[in-house]
Amino acid sequence: MSISNRENKEIANVMANALLSQQFIIVKIYNEAGDGQITGLITKIDQEIRRVKLSHENGTDWVAFDDILNVELVE
Repeated sequence: MSISNRENKEIANVMANALLSQQFIIVKIYNEAGDGQITGLITKIDQEIRRVKLSHENGTDWVAFDDILNVELVE
C-alpha cells in the first residue's frame, strides 16, 4: 500500500468516526491560492461524487475528497 493510499484510508476513517460521533473536525484543504482549513461538523459523506459536506459557523461547504490534505478531530 502506498503512503498516499494509507493516508487516504486514515482520513476516511477519521471522517467516518467524526460523522458517527458528531464530533467537530479541522479539515485542511488544498487551494491554488493557498491552503486553508475549515472547522466544522460533517453532515454528509457522498462516496459516489467523492465529496464531504461540512457545516460550520458560516454555513455549509461541499469539499472534494481530492482537495482534503488532512483531517483531525477537535479536542
